[in-house]
Amino acid sequence: MDSESGSRLFGFIGAGATLGQLFGSLFATSMAWLGPFLLLFAALLMELAAQSSKGIDKDVSHLPHELSPIRKVDVDQHSEADGRSSPAFKVSSPKSPSSRMRPQLWVILDGFRLVLSSTYLLNVSLFLWLSAVILSFFYFQKVTVIAMTVSSSLGRRKLFAQINSFIAVFILAGQLTLTGRILTLAGVTAAICSAPVAAFSNLVAIAVWPPWVAVAICETVRKVVTYVVTRPGRELLFTVVTQEEKYKAKVCIDVIVQRLGDATAAGMYKLLFSTLHGRTSTVSLYALPICLLWIFTAFHLGQRQAQLAKLQAV
Repeated sequence: MDSESGSRLFGFIGAGATLGQLFGSLFATSMAWLGPFLLLFAALLMELAAQSSKGIDKDVSHLPHELSPIRKVDVDQHSEADGRSSPAFKVSSPKSPSSRMRPQLWVILDGFRLVLSSTYLLNVSLFLWLSAVILSFFYFQKVTVIAMTVSSSLGRRKLFAQINSFIAVFILAGQLTLTGRILTLAGVTAAICSAPVAAFSNLVAIAVWPPWVAVAICETVRKVVTYVVTRPGRELLFTVVTQEEKYKAKVCIDVIVQRLGDATAAGMYKLLFSTLHGRTSTVSLYALPICLLWIFTAFHLGQRQAQLAKLQAV
């Protein structure tokens, strides 16, 4: 999938996940009295998703020749150009049986090697690490403010579910109507810069006005911008790399880089919250420098993606 088709399709693909968020939030709102037993329903749905993924894998394995992975075609062309037609010279697709036999750890390590060997992928990793830090920071801030406002656990569960339901409606409408148009007209740079700019504004707003209503409004703005614009733009970053980098490096980034961002945000928020004696408004200000670095990284990465997309189209 290239940047042009991705700009048109990622919004509709993401709408499926948003429908799941809306359904889950409405279900949690009405069944909040179940408490921890809600996790059993979540586990059942995760199992259904896992079983569905097996069906996707079967469909891909039966694709006709004209829809086979691009990587295989590129390798075959490269082999013919060099006068080598030996099967040993060909690189297997990441979805081939031989690659599925490899241990998952080996795939992650191979992806880590690919990330270190590419300046572009290093910038992608930095962008996603900063994104994970700021977004996790927002999450801890939201949990803290609501916990200080709503005393009962049942009330907190209902409030969280209601906020998520409210957000999901706006995200779904935006993904179905705006995502493709914004990505096509504004481009990847504007798309991936929108979330950092919105996050910076939200941090300033919470520092000025920190009650739970402000946190809910900021959470709505942040998630709508992220899932309607930035998340599809983020996926477009991987349309200008090879299939090997897309499958292996992306696994490494999703598993290691983003989890490191979550852990960094947790440690940073705990330290700041205890040092500043629970002043949520002041805690927000300490995340502003990280947010500025995120904006700069997003702009630089978007420009680089646009350059690579032009070279790919030539």
